[in-house]
Amino acid sequence: MVVAARLDGDVLLQTHDAFTVEHARTGFELHGTDGSLIAVDAMTQDPDGSVVLRRSGSDVEIDIPDRDDLYVRGLDAFAAAVRGTGAPAATGEHGVRSLVAALAVAESLQTGRTVAVSAAGLPHPTDV
Repeated sequence: MVVAARLDGDVLLQTHDAFTVEHARTGFELHGTDGSLIAVDAMTQDPDGSVVLRRSGSDVEIDIPDRDDLYVRGLDAFAAAVRGTGAPAATGEHGVRSLVAALAVAESLQTGRTVAVSAAGLPHPTDV
């Protein structure tokens, strides 16, 4: 799946997600005006891979502490939320926002057109 979007403030977003290539590496790149963050083989549940900050042609590896198995971390967060001692990693509002985006992607695939997604009426995840 490939998604291209323009967010508020003319921020461009491009994603590519596939699990069809057996030996492909995972990755995540975030590019800004002052530098880039590049994660390689860090998008799995295993606590491995690397994250690099690239600025002016120089790379600095970022130390990521507490690299737990993400399945374990997710289950721990869920258990803490059930006990009332923590919060889930994703709220219902996060789920609604994900569903809105997924439905827009599905509509775009069916129609071949760009589909605008409005945040009107949806709370920002940091406000909940």
